[in-house]
Amino acid sequence: MGINLKLFIPELFLALSALLFILIDLVIPDRKKNPLFSVLTFLVACVGAFLVVLTNPFVPKEAFFGFVKKDLLSSISQLLILFTLLLTSLISYDYIKKFEIRYVGEFYYTLLFATLGAFLMVEANELTTLFVSLEVLSISTYVLMALFKDDYRGKEAALKYFIVGSVGAGVLVYGFALLYGISGGTLYSEVLRALKGAPLPLLLLSVSLVMAGFLFKTGAFPFHGWLPDAYHGAPTPITLYMGAVTKISAFIALVKLFFPVFLTLIGKWQEVVLVIGIVSSLWGALLALNQENLKRMLAYSSISHAGVMLVALSSLPSVALYSLLFYLFAYTLMTIAAFGLISLLTLEGFKGERLSDWMNLYSSSPLLALLAVVIFMSLAGIPPLLGFWAKFYVIVSLVNSGKVLPALIVMVSSLISLGFYLKPLVYAFMKEGKAERLELGLSSYIAVVISSLLLVILGLFPEFISQLSLLGLASFLKGVM
Repeated sequence: MGINLKLFIPELFLALSALLFILIDLVIPDRKKNPLFSVLTFLVACVGAFLVVLTNPFVPKEAFFGFVKKDLLSSISQLLILFTLLLTSLISYDYIKKFEIRYVGEFYYTLLFATLGAFLMVEANELTTLFVSLEVLSISTYVLMALFKDDYRGKEAALKYFIVGSVGAGVLVYGFALLYGISGGTLYSEVLRALKGAPLPLLLLSVSLVMAGFLFKTGAFPFHGWLPDAYHGAPTPITLYMGAVTKISAFIALVKLFFPVFLTLIGKWQEVVLVIGIVSSLWGALLALNQENLKRMLAYSSISHAGVMLVALSSLPSVALYSLLFYLFAYTLMTIAAFGLISLLTLEGFKGERLSDWMNLYSSSPLLALLAVVIFMSLAGIPPLLGFWAKFYVIVSLVNSGKVLPALIVMVSSLISLGFYLKPLVYAFMKEGKAERLELGLSSYIAVVISSLLLVILGLFPEFISQLSLLGLASFLKGVM
């Protein structure tokens, strides 16, 4: 087993890059920091993706004496995380030019530390590694939300997200403590061996606490708490980043812990996950209907999407993993595109976040209005966009598992979501208003166009994502058996 440092090259590169950013931040003038760090973050994401591909083990391998396990599933997840970081750096450059921030260098290297935490989460094979990496991601996110000058919303959002995150972390670590007490070890393999003879009530309590901790992080009902306030108040590039990266890392970490370790109890926890998923998908969709702020609307939408992903986990294990991974691909691209578009249109005074600010957008910028159609229709699951295939595979997996009623409920929540996803399009195309000249940042524009085009292209040719999901599933199952 050993240390196997070669597998850890991408993580070491991210950590060293973040430390180098700190040193650079000390010596360059403030006016040059935003363009320089934005370009450097972009390059770090590109080089990091190359290193992930280069060091990717097709056969699952362990590092640091089993504390970390890498497979194709973790590598694919890390590529998604780096893609989010790459486009976040483009969007952040324009956003920082619009809104004053004293801590430009801190903003970018904290993004790298958050990415490092997410990297470790998706490859963790041991309880303390999982918890520490989760906290690295969470604490970095709290800091990023509160960095902008005179942004009372961001500071309030950071505090609320910190409280919700702290409660979730406390519940999770108590569940981990019970598992350690039962097994006497923290490696997943040690916990798995000890659970076979453990008392059922104590085992169910530990599983319940761990599941509740993960549900806090995924933003599912009834654990969503102040999540909509955090999404609404955070700087839009950070809302984008945490909306995508937190979902990727939390769901992949949940899969890599629950399916091997708690597989013997799958009948019990899958039913609970199914009920919570169904309620989340409906609750998020219904509350989003009355929202006039686009960020808040998408926050409730994320609760609904988290519910759909949880419902996917309740199907047969192999099909559940496939449909979940496919959904994470689609959700990441849709989140980047949606919040990227809002960030692009946001001006001083947060104009551009409200539905009324989108009046007559088609006259001001026909291309942006058409991109909005692609983004919101993909979120609603309209064919032939990528969001349709994501929901389609979830529904198919449920039907194949004999869960027809949950499949129908997912379809109903998708129909409800049309009610609020059509709202911004109605304002953009049909509401009369003064056509204003838009000053659009080039880098944000590029990021939105790229993510929107991918929703169309991958929707027309979903086989690429489908094959990647199957390869990730096969690699993960090979490491479990």
